[in-house]
Amino acid sequence: MSADFGGVRDVVTQDAIDAYAELSGDFNPLHVDPRAAAASEFGGIIAHGPIALQAFFRAATGRLGVEALPAGTAVKVTYRAPTRPGDTIGCELRQEDGTELLAECVKQDGTVVVSVRATLPGA
Repeated sequence: MSADFGGVRDVVTQDAIDAYAELSGDFNPLHVDPRAAAASEFGGIIAHGPIALQAFFRAATGRLGVEALPAGTAVKVTYRAPTRPGDTIGCELRQEDGTELLAECVKQDGTVVVSVRATLPGA
C-alpha cells in the first residue's frame, strides 16, 4: 500500500545522512558505515531521526503559513520505525482545535516512522 503525502515529501539519501552526520557530529556506524550497519539488528544503514522529522516541520510551517514554528512550541516526538536511504517520507498532518498539530511521518509503503504532537504557544 502506498501512502498519500499530500504534496509534502522528502527522499532520504545517503548524501543527506552523511551531511547530517557532519553537521551534528553523530557518526554512529548505524548511519555512516555500511558494513557495521549491515551487521546490526537493523541489517543496514538507517537515517538519523531528525531526517525523517523534517517532513513534519515542512508540513507544519506550510499549514501555518510561517517560515518556522512559533517560539515556545513544544514538540513531542516518538520514533516508530527506521528510515533508510531510498525511502520517501511524507507527513500526514492535522490540526486539533487551533492549539495542537498532530502528525505522522510515513514512508512510501505506509509504515509510520515518526509520530509528532506539537503544542503551539498560548495553548
